[in-house]
Amino acid sequence: MTAPALSLSEIEIRVCDITSEVLGMPRAEISPDSRLLEDLKCDSLDYVELMMELEEHFNVALPSETSDPVHKSIFTRQPFRISDLAELVYVYLKRNLPRSSQHFRQPQTNAQAAKLIPFSQLDGIWKKSSRFVSGLFEKLETTESVTLYRRQTDGMRCLQLPAAEVEIGSDLTEAVADERPLHIVELDSFLVDAEPVSTTAYCRFLNSVGEVPDQFLTDWFMLNTDDDRDIHMLIHRNQSEWRPLPGCETWPMILVSWYGANAYSLWANDRLWTSYLDDSDETPGSCLPTEAQWEYAARGSKSCPFPWGEAKPEPVRLRAGLHRQKVNYRAQTLPLAPVNMQLGMSPFGLHHMAGNVWQWCRDWYDADFYQTLEATHQNPLNRTTTLVRSERGGSWVGPASLCRSSYRRGRPPLARGRCLGFRCVSSVKDLS
Repeated sequence: MTAPALSLSEIEIRVCDITSEVLGMPRAEISPDSRLLEDLKCDSLDYVELMMELEEHFNVALPSETSDPVHKSIFTRQPFRISDLAELVYVYLKRNLPRSSQHFRQPQTNAQAAKLIPFSQLDGIWKKSSRFVSGLFEKLETTESVTLYRRQTDGMRCLQLPAAEVEIGSDLTEAVADERPLHIVELDSFLVDAEPVSTTAYCRFLNSVGEVPDQFLTDWFMLNTDDDRDIHMLIHRNQSEWRPLPGCETWPMILVSWYGANAYSLWANDRLWTSYLDDSDETPGSCLPTEAQWEYAARGSKSCPFPWGEAKPEPVRLRAGLHRQKVNYRAQTLPLAPVNMQLGMSPFGLHHMAGNVWQWCRDWYDADFYQTLEATHQNPLNRTTTLVRSERGGSWVGPASLCRSSYRRGRPPLARGRCLGFRCVSSVKDLS
């Protein structure tokens, strides 16, 4: 005899129970109205763990990406609540899909080590009084397609990408609605960081700016002591000096909000970093890449699924799908790859343009933006506030399918995660 179908209210109660167990929070503090990010501090790692537990409990296949229109309409709600997650379970229970088809239970292994190049990002302090001798950038070398520079504030290797007509988005079968349609935009030349910003470089930023109001640090990366992600913070303060944890010096800076990434991007480009909350035409705004710049940097001017082309995302190419259910990570055991490891390589030679850590972008995320006229303008940038900033690239937590170059999603700017970092862009005007 078939068991009676669960009602939505019954599923909500069970989802609250499971969320309490996964996040280690008192059940009384969780209700269907609880917001996963704002109230429960749930990041991508927590979310994947929660999805795994829900699959197991309800014996249901939940999607790992938002290609399904129903899932898309639920998952992109802001704020995303326990009731929304319960509705997702309710909808997919009715579909009765076999759980074995689910991506969350097929994590990749990453047994093969990729090549490391010399680490160039700087520690210590950059003193603004010691002005640049030859400008913000030092020219290193020129190849057939790009010129390589070194940014003097943080030692970052930066590549100047040429102006181009670029294919943005995707019309492939696996493309989600917000990636469509494939369209062409004109992009001016710009410089982009060869690697995600490391813990070492971020500590240099903090040590260089000196004492700042506590609110700044809270906006940027500091967590409450009751936040369970605090044990995964890769940097710490020793008296007045910020340092990476031993062994994490070349790892990407994680648990950093959009504001924390933006503040660094302004400082690294010798802009007014205290304006990290502002992003307007009248101010320096941001030196984070636009979605269009990021996509161009990831795969070049022609559309293809991944930075390396159409080949499958094998472990030797990227750091993805490494999370295992119920693993208790310490900070130094997070399966992050060093920023100078040659994984997720773009045609231009950029590292980690697929996998390892999601990367903040400048745009406000709008699922319908690619279908607007503004998306086809020269140097497109979505300035319309949606309360959610864009992020790109996928990470070590989720499946490799989320690492496609055109895959889009967003988070509130105060969000932070154990698989979320950033890189910067710079203006060619600063080369002179």
